[in-house]
Amino acid sequence: MEREVLAQKVKGLLPSEKVEEFFEAFYFGEEPAYHLELGLRDWDLEKGVLTLELRLIARPGKCLACNLTSGLPDVFRRHPILNLAGVAENAVRLLGDGYALQAWELGWTEQVNADLHVVPFIIRVKKKE
Repeated sequence: MEREVLAQKVKGLLPSEKVEEFFEAFYFGEEPAYHLELGLRDWDLEKGVLTLELRLIARPGKCLACNLTSGLPDVFRRHPILNLAGVAENAVRLLGDGYALQAWELGWTEQVNADLHVVPFIIRVKKKE
């Protein structure tokens, strides 16, 4: 599968409606400092790794302070509205019938620049026999 095709399909695994529902629940209706979207970072099926990223994009006039985003991986990991376990399963389905989910984890928040922080979403897959 081509990278652009996979990237578009991955982005659809965490729709904006689901993100808004999470924001309503987690921030009690307050607008957070960031938009949240899912993106494709890399995939290496020979090594059995599909790496996505949760992208925290600063809203206009807002600041992404590291001390505010560093604790988010734990929140994202556990939050039932985001259901990242389900997102991982659906991401593996995008690869085709030949792969199964082995495990998934979130890495530490990485500051790309002042307006973009990312949380690596590492999905380990294995070939079905």
